[in-house]
Amino acid sequence: MDKIWVTLITGFLGSGKTTLLNNLLEHPDMAQAAVIVNEFGEIGLDYDLVERSDENIIQLANGCLCCSVKGDLIDTFRDLYIQRNAGTIPHFDRVIIETTGIADPAPILQIILTNPMVFNHFALDGVVTTVDTVNGISSLDRFPECVKQAAIADRIIITKVDLVENDSQIKELETRLRVLNPAASIIATTTEDADPSDLFGTGLFDPTTKNVDFESWLQSDAYENQASTDQAGSILAEPDEAALAYYKEHGHTPDEATHAHDPSIKSFVMVRENPIALNTLSMFLEGLTNEAGPDLLRVKGIVHVHERPDQPAVIQGAQQIFHSLDWLDSWPSDDKRTRIVFITRNIDQAYIEDTYDLIERVAERTAAAAGGVR
Repeated sequence: MDKIWVTLITGFLGSGKTTLLNNLLEHPDMAQAAVIVNEFGEIGLDYDLVERSDENIIQLANGCLCCSVKGDLIDTFRDLYIQRNAGTIPHFDRVIIETTGIADPAPILQIILTNPMVFNHFALDGVVTTVDTVNGISSLDRFPECVKQAAIADRIIITKVDLVENDSQIKELETRLRVLNPAASIIATTTEDADPSDLFGTGLFDPTTKNVDFESWLQSDAYENQASTDQAGSILAEPDEAALAYYKEHGHTPDEATHAHDPSIKSFVMVRENPIALNTLSMFLEGLTNEAGPDLLRVKGIVHVHERPDQPAVIQGAQQIFHSLDWLDSWPSDDKRTRIVFITRNIDQAYIEDTYDLIERVAERTAAAAGGVR
């Protein structure tokens, strides 16, 4: 797979993601990376390390590129790709996108997974979320964006561990995050000890071996036989006055903050033993996006398709948009079950399972009436 790998790094304001990224920019392993940020000023570049710069792109002495978004993110991807191929900027083999602290990462995932220009040349490695030890619990309690950022992550980096006096606070935060996101790998570190490898290698394909690393990507075992995680009640309450003021300070009205607040994040895996007809799968995904699209925070999985039993299909989606099916050359293991991980808001597993069962029955009856294969 010769696409350019993309890592999305997100985290609530003050979680340390900018400090972490700024520290990593000088690392030799970042020489083949391009970093997309909103504004150069936000990452506090050490301009003694700047090799060259223009309006949108700064090249550091180690070869790492920093690119600021001017307008549309799709245009930024296009400009980077064109200049890379033309040789006007150094070659890079991965892109890191740093989001703003209160950004919803789902729209960026949609661009990476579904925009033709982007997914033809770039591939999602994974989502990395920073949560700081000092304010992590409080941020999860007060800000729904913080919950969503942690829930959809492939890897969570707990930052500022050197600022607490004992390990109990770290363990409490890690336990809280594990309940919210049972499959994500969690790394507790300081800025000085961070390594670029903390950001890389969370996707379906291992960039070093070019092989499919399906089990590490899906982590379905972490969800199987697990009750849905409900973050309601004691974990999230209505935003207090300080929280509402925080939203307003960063461009949101108190009313928007209240409506954005969401107390129910659930994560689970849907497993099917028998192959699924392609038509049934299409109807299922279309029905879900039509009825519950905004609350499908992230969906990823592998499907045993009836029409192509020797080639598993990989599905990925965020909210209303799904990537077109990717077909693997062969099954990565002897386990040929369909396994689809759902991270949702206010949608429980029973709803997803019942919706699939209903659509499957309808598809089978329709096919039987037509005298065809379901």
